[in-house]
Amino acid sequence: MRRGAQALGLRLWLTIALGAIVGIPTLTTWGLDRAIGLRQEQADQLRVAEVRQIIGTAAAEWCNSAWQRHAGAAFATQGVEVRLVDTEGRELYATNGARQILNSYTAWQAPRVSLAFEKIVIAEMLPPLTVRTTSAPKSTAPLSQALATASLWFTRPPPGVPPAWVAQVSGVIALLLTLAAVAWFLGRWVVRPLAAMSQAVSRIAGGDLAIDPPSSRAREVREIALALTALSAALGQALDRQTALEEERRLFISAIAHDLRTPLFMLRGYLKGLETGVAAKPEKIAQYVRACGTRADALERLIADLFTYTRLEYLDQAPRRERLELGVLLGEAVAEIQPMAATKGIIISLDSPSVACFLTGDRALLGRAVQNLLENAVRHTPDGGGVRVRWDQADGRYVFCVQDTGPGIAPPDLPHLFTPLYRAEPSRNRRTGGAGLGLTIALRILRAHGGDLTAANADTGGALFTGTLPQERESHVPAEPETTLCAPEQPA
Repeated sequence: MRRGAQALGLRLWLTIALGAIVGIPTLTTWGLDRAIGLRQEQADQLRVAEVRQIIGTAAAEWCNSAWQRHAGAAFATQGVEVRLVDTEGRELYATNGARQILNSYTAWQAPRVSLAFEKIVIAEMLPPLTVRTTSAPKSTAPLSQALATASLWFTRPPPGVPPAWVAQVSGVIALLLTLAAVAWFLGRWVVRPLAAMSQAVSRIAGGDLAIDPPSSRAREVREIALALTALSAALGQALDRQTALEEERRLFISAIAHDLRTPLFMLRGYLKGLETGVAAKPEKIAQYVRACGTRADALERLIADLFTYTRLEYLDQAPRRERLELGVLLGEAVAEIQPMAATKGIIISLDSPSVACFLTGDRALLGRAVQNLLENAVRHTPDGGGVRVRWDQADGRYVFCVQDTGPGIAPPDLPHLFTPLYRAEPSRNRRTGGAGLGLTIALRILRAHGGDLTAANADTGGALFTGTLPQERESHVPAEPETTLCAPEQPA
C-alpha cells in the first residue's frame, strides 16, 4: 500500500468537516456583511457631509427657487430626500420625494418603502425671513434665534457599495463550495479506499492475492488497508508453504511406500522360504531368521521416522517442556546406540564439561534428534572406526557435536543434506537404510526448541554435525565459555 501524508482519526476529520460546513459560510456571510456595512456607513457619512455642505448655513437661500432647483438635483444625484424644518416644525424646504414619504406616513401610519433615515441639525442662529410653507404659497415667519433640522431619507445605497444581499448570496456559494470540498475529501480518502478494499476482499476470496489498496488520510481506513495487505501477504505465504508441504508430502508418501515395499517383499520371501522348506538346515534357518529380524528392524525405523515426521509436520506441535540435563540426555542416546556400534566395532567416546548443562525441552523429541545423529554417524563409519560426542556452553547457548570417521559428505550434497527424502549418493543411499528423514527430523526438533543444526566435513575426515540449544535462564553459566568447542578432532 502506498503511504501518504500523516493520517488523522476519522472522527477528527468528520469534526473538521462539520466545522467547515458551519463555519466557512457563516464567516463568509458575516465578514462580507460587516465589510459592506462599514463601507456603506462610510459612504453615508460622506453623503451626510455632502448634504450638510449643500444646505450650508446660508438660511436666506433656502427659499430661493434657483437654490432649491440646484439642491434638488444634487440631492437626487446622492439618492437623498431632504426636508428642512425650523424648531417650531414649520417647513423651510422639502424635496418632492420627502413630501411623498411624509404623506405615506400620514395615510398609512407607516412608510410604504424601506428607507434609511437620518436627521441632522444645522446649528446656526437664523435671522427673520419669509419661507414657503405647505399651506400657503408664501408667509412671513420670524425665525430668529431658531435652529433648523434637516431630515434625510436615503432612497438607494451609495454609489459603489454592493447591496446587502451580496453577503447572503456569497454565504450560500461558500456553503456549496464547502459541501463540494467535503464530499470530494470523503470520496477520495474514505469512500474510494473502502470500495477498493471491498473489491480486494472479493479478489482474495477468489484466490487473487496480488492486491494494493489505496492509501487514506483517515487513520482507521489506512489501518484497515494495512491489515488487509498484511492478511494478503500472510495468506500468500501460507499458500506457498502449503503448496510446498503438499509437494513434500506427495514425495514423502511415494518414498515411504517404496521403502516399505522393499523390506516387506524381502521379509515375505524369507518367510515363504521357511514355510516351503527351502531353508531346511539349522544354519540356513538361522540365517533366514536373522534376515527377517534385520528387515523387521528396517521397517521399525521407517515407521518411527514416519510417526515422528508427521507429528512435527502436521501437528506443528509445541514441545512438552520439562527440565533436562544435556549430559544425561546425550549419555542415554549413546547407551541406546552402543549395541548397533558394537556390531561394527565402532567406539563411541563421550566428552562432557565439568558443569551441569540444564535446559528446558521435550525429552523424547530431543533424545530422538540426538539418536538420529548417532545412527547416521554409525551407519556411515567403517568397521573399527570411531564416533565422538562432546558438548559445552558457548555464548549463552549449549553446543554439542557429533563427529565420525566415515568418508564425509560430498560438497554438492551439503546444501541439501537436511532436505526431506534427500539421500546423498553414493555413500549415503537407501542401501544404508532409512527414508532420508532422520537429519530433517533432527533439525526440526532442535529448531522447535529454539536451537539449530549444521553439517560440515571435519579437517581430519568424516562428517561433523553441530547442534545448538538455548540455555535454561536459571542455569549456571561459566564466566569464560569455551569458544573452540566444535573444532574438528580425530575421534579416539
